[in-house]
Amino acid sequence: MKISVVMAVYNGERYLEQAVNSVLAQTYDNFELIVVDDGSTDRTPEILGTIADSRVKKIRRTANHGAAKILNFAVGKADGDWIAIHDADDISMPERLSVQADYIRKRPELVAVGSRIACIGGNGVDPVQLRRAETNLNFGTGGEQLYRNRYLVCPMCHGSSLFSKEAFLKAGGYDPTYRIAYDYDLWLRLFQIGPIEKVEQVLYQYRIHSDSLSRRNGARTYMEKLRCCIRRLREFEYSHLAMEPRFAVFANRKLTRDIARKVFPHCPVRIHYYFDSSKNAKHPEQAAALLNEGRIDGILLLQKQERSELTRFFLEQGLTLNRNLFSL
Repeated sequence: MKISVVMAVYNGERYLEQAVNSVLAQTYDNFELIVVDDGSTDRTPEILGTIADSRVKKIRRTANHGAAKILNFAVGKADGDWIAIHDADDISMPERLSVQADYIRKRPELVAVGSRIACIGGNGVDPVQLRRAETNLNFGTGGEQLYRNRYLVCPMCHGSSLFSKEAFLKAGGYDPTYRIAYDYDLWLRLFQIGPIEKVEQVLYQYRIHSDSLSRRNGARTYMEKLRCCIRRLREFEYSHLAMEPRFAVFANRKLTRDIARKVFPHCPVRIHYYFDSSKNAKHPEQAAALLNEGRIDGILLLQKQERSELTRFFLEQGLTLNRNLFSL
């Protein structure tokens, strides 16, 4: 089982050497490392030039294309049937590939496997932020739990993933229209092909930067994640409808304004009603009635403060999670 480890790097001089060395130190021996420099302007090309290991393929692009495009390009250069992602500032434990390869051999039905991760800091990130990110990325203990919550949380840390190249190509690869959520979007499409699981062992150290794109603008990250989820649930859960599905949305006033401008105009759905149950206790009953009357096709829960209570209410009314009720 040959594994192609794929790494895209842009201006990664600070941690690149450490990241590459952690791959070259793997106890698993049947792998290659493909590093694509996406138009770096720092010392990244110089650092890559010092690497003489025959297992490493180095490719230099003179212009910056963005992570999703570069990863698609790198996977196209891969000889392995399985692709392991590795970020240019993170660290893999020496046994990572060996453990994940063994996991795949025992579960050949899987299309992807991740692992538990430990967060490490960079550029002034405090320990509270690290633990919060760690908790979010380590959510889920089994494939069924990951699948059930696929529209709510990301099933695995991108850099910890090992996935089938065949399934990746069948899914269409990364969507370069996303700057941040391209990995999350890929997982949603891979779920349609086969199961995804996560090794219950820390095999990857994920570096959190206060100046990273997702960290600098959490609101933008969430907006992109919502666009991704809504587009895919239209494609997968409402593919039987000839018309765009109609939804009622539960969100507070500020979020309603944001999603009305930044999310739904880019999604193939129609939003007929916005509700804020914290303002009117009758709103959940009204939404359930609209669904029963056939005036809407589903309900989207974006109201985090009351998510559990709303979910419980709608399930008691006979709705089904991920069929006509979606927690995003």
